[in-house]
Amino acid sequence: MNAASRAASISALSALVLAAVWLLWPLALGGSTTYVSTHGISMEPRFHTGDMAILRSAGSYAVGDVVAYQSASLDTVVMHRIVALDGDRFVIQGDNNDWLDEDHPTPNEVLGKLFLRVPQGGKALAAVTNPGVLGLVVVAALTVAGAARRPRGRHGARSALRRLRRPSIPRAPAFRMPTRAMARQVALISAAVALLAGVAGGVLLALPSTQTDTKTLQVTQQGTFTYTASAEAGTTYPAGTVSTGDTVWTSLASDLSVSFTNAVTGPDLADLRGAMRLDVAVSSADGWSAYLNSSPVVALAEGSATATVPVDPAEAAALLGKHFAEIGGGGTSATLTVTPVVVTEGTVRGLPFQAGSPAGLSFNLEATSLRLAGDARAALAPSTQTPVVVEETGPRRLSVLSVSIPLDVARIVVVAVFGLSLLTLAGGAWIGRTGRGDVADEFLVKHAARILPVAAFDPGPTVIDVSDPEALHRVAERFDTLVLHHAAPDEDVFAVRDVDATYRLVIPGLPQRQRGKPPVPAPVAARSTEPDDLTAPLPVVVPGPMSAPGGLWGHRFA
Repeated sequence: MNAASRAASISALSALVLAAVWLLWPLALGGSTTYVSTHGISMEPRFHTGDMAILRSAGSYAVGDVVAYQSASLDTVVMHRIVALDGDRFVIQGDNNDWLDEDHPTPNEVLGKLFLRVPQGGKALAAVTNPGVLGLVVVAALTVAGAARRPRGRHGARSALRRLRRPSIPRAPAFRMPTRAMARQVALISAAVALLAGVAGGVLLALPSTQTDTKTLQVTQQGTFTYTASAEAGTTYPAGTVSTGDTVWTSLASDLSVSFTNAVTGPDLADLRGAMRLDVAVSSADGWSAYLNSSPVVALAEGSATATVPVDPAEAAALLGKHFAEIGGGGTSATLTVTPVVVTEGTVRGLPFQAGSPAGLSFNLEATSLRLAGDARAALAPSTQTPVVVEETGPRRLSVLSVSIPLDVARIVVVAVFGLSLLTLAGGAWIGRTGRGDVADEFLVKHAARILPVAAFDPGPTVIDVSDPEALHRVAERFDTLVLHHAAPDEDVFAVRDVDATYRLVIPGLPQRQRGKPPVPAPVAARSTEPDDLTAPLPVVVPGPMSAPGGLWGHRFA
């Protein structure tokens, strides 16, 4: 790894460590994060005993936020949800409790609101902070540090001197060049993903944990009409009664009565009250109508009420006849209608509503009968709905490709992607690192797809030495051919073969470059056997002449 890559890695690691410290530093040590290990069932089903909640301080808190505070009555930290405001104080309640907390903390007394839930994280935290576990961790760390420490003293100095005297041979990379090149590409992609995940994580962290949605709830009034009458037993009415749905033959039936039951339903209804009566009227096709009678007023009880009214078809027919006599005309088309008059009030999730009256039941009034008008099934079961618009505050959700995802889940996913991207980045950077730390290795990794390793090569009569690795690569691209590579102990030789010439690049090994050797490697004089006496002089490397023949190529051109 070169200096620039090392500096970039250190900077990225430092930024990550600083971000983690800023995000997770405990409130007790001057940070903004509180860790709560949950106990009991007051926050079920979301939290269970042994879960860990991570809470962060916020500038403001709202109804619906899950917060933690130091309870004076219980002498412990309590994490419940804000359900209402009491002046400048919060009314707190557990999600699974049917009573309110005794304490009403102020915003300054709140430790923070929920940032992340870690299932069974409380048990893991308790295990990690156990004194026995901490002792084992300290012992393991000291053991690793002791094993990693370099030996000192005379024996250590002798070992270091021996390593210095040995010839420096480049270490073969652990991975093949195509693998290392692919690893670098993966590392670049992982870095981009980590950057995007970091930005997305910052945006998600900045979003409030709760949201207020407008929702329309329906209060339903379901009515049911029934009617009955006594009749002469015979072919028309074998049982001697008229039932709901039958035609009422006025010459055979008597004591006709109509009943209506009204049932009110809806989500979170409260303070439900109301009253109801039934009105009977007759009307003709020319627009005339007359009121006949009403039922007693019935109060709504437990969301339901039933009223009954008597109906006299003979009285309705008589009034209709008087009307036709007065206007000097006649007609046979008339309607007898039983209309519910309903007043229903109450609240839905604390918001008041007032419901109207369902539709009435109509009969076609004929000379000898009463018949249900229109669709009998719909007429006997009228229904009305009263919309109530409410605002709900709950956990924030995000819509991604038509899928609604809780904000907490999105944060966990982004953090997981960020962590996996960093791990992949580290693994790709380690695999694709420059193993020997020289120009030759960098060139091999960068252009691995075009490199062909060879054991021997005949350069031909004409050899053109190229001084720039990228220039040699451009030659290979120009001829659309491979770059031949021969790795020698003291140099790396790259060549591009054309029909008439061979373009060659010789890169000396790293130890020679550090000693200021010329580009063309020179033979090294034989070295004496390593002495045991530390005071003996080190062997001297004597450079050979510039025109010395090269072992692979046979001859060199200036």
